[in-house]
Amino acid sequence: MKIFLYINIFLVLWLNSPCFAETFTYEKILKLAIENSPILKAKSYDIEISSISYKQSYANILPQISLGNRIEKFENLTPTKGFITVGGQVIGGQPDEWRTAIYLTGEYYLSNWYKKLPEISYYEKLKEYSIYDCQTELKRLIKDVLDAYSALIETQIKLNYSNMILNQLKEIQSLKRSMYEKGEISYEALLKTEAEIEAMLKEQAELKRQFSIALLRISELTGKKFSLEDTFQEIELKDNFNFTEPNIETFPEFKAQLKQKEALEERLNIAKRNFLPDVVLYTRYDLYGSSYYSFRGSLNNLQKTALTAGIFLTMPIFDGGRLYFEKQKALLELKKQEERIRQVKQEKFREIQSFYLSYTELKNTLKRYENLMKYYQKILDITEKAYTLGEKSKLEILEAKKDIASIQRDMKVTENSLANLEKKLEIEINGKSHAYEEYCSYKH
Repeated sequence: MKIFLYINIFLVLWLNSPCFAETFTYEKILKLAIENSPILKAKSYDIEISSISYKQSYANILPQISLGNRIEKFENLTPTKGFITVGGQVIGGQPDEWRTAIYLTGEYYLSNWYKKLPEISYYEKLKEYSIYDCQTELKRLIKDVLDAYSALIETQIKLNYSNMILNQLKEIQSLKRSMYEKGEISYEALLKTEAEIEAMLKEQAELKRQFSIALLRISELTGKKFSLEDTFQEIELKDNFNFTEPNIETFPEFKAQLKQKEALEERLNIAKRNFLPDVVLYTRYDLYGSSYYSFRGSLNNLQKTALTAGIFLTMPIFDGGRLYFEKQKALLELKKQEERIRQVKQEKFREIQSFYLSYTELKNTLKRYENLMKYYQKILDITEKAYTLGEKSKLEILEAKKDIASIQRDMKVTENSLANLEKKLEIEINGKSHAYEEYCSYKH
């Protein structure tokens, strides 16, 4: 029994040990998010549904054929003699008999060629809209993952450097305490360092809270549970990124709205053509049988009774204004969509300009940090040489290292923000990414 106990303890320790921690990159997290996104899956079903609706619309221009059957027990309550037929169906005749009527009808709306063809085009545009709408949602998801991952990396950077700075502060505190005990510094100087340590501990607690929230957001987007032992690599920053002004009309957001406008144009066309007459080519083939004695006898006596063919024409004269108001509504919806297209174009232009301006400013800020690091590194070198010569104290070296760590932290945070904007600009510039077309397409 003891051996089983030892095995169980070993498994518990092994499964909870840090060796099961994983390393993730932005690309890996993005792949998980795309694979597990319920919104994207719903959008892919929208594509399937709209494609089926488009295929179904072709049924409107095909002929309609139906087979009808009527079986009844007839009892004549009038003194009528002989048979009376209306529309090819027997409604009077011999009393108290079984009757069976079978009729084959066929209809073809010649008017479908000028009334229903725009409807086919309407569903085709909706199908194309659903594809671009899916691509828009995919693009939005990529940006959400990018923002969530960048927030996680930023918090991770701040936590790592806070640990480094905290260790330096503790070492500074130890030196200052020793100096205070020797009477070399005041108690106030020691208290300031202790206050800095408390402030750093408070900042760490807040950073840990932010890290947990960022981790939960990543889990929400990917559908995967992460642990605090997992590590996340920083987003790679390119050295030779060149910004080119993108063509907004190639964006899925713009194309989705454009296809919706084209669909509304077809709907307006449908509303206008509904004022035209319907022309129907029809035919009907009737068989009839009757028997005084039984239902089976009526089936056995079935015989051809009539063949009817003709052209049926109807034209709306007054419908209470239904067709007129339908047309007016379609016209207003089209105008509204035109304004929506203008709005999308303006919003995307402002968004891209905002990204690029922020990117340019952050790039300049990063250069300033790099220059600042060179100055502080020189100061540290001078301090260390002076310490060797006995002209500076170890405390001054630690203070210089703490300042450098703070600058390095801010520089890393800036690099992370810069990588975020760089990725967003890439997403906008590469608006026709193969990833969009690969995921958001009709599968059948």
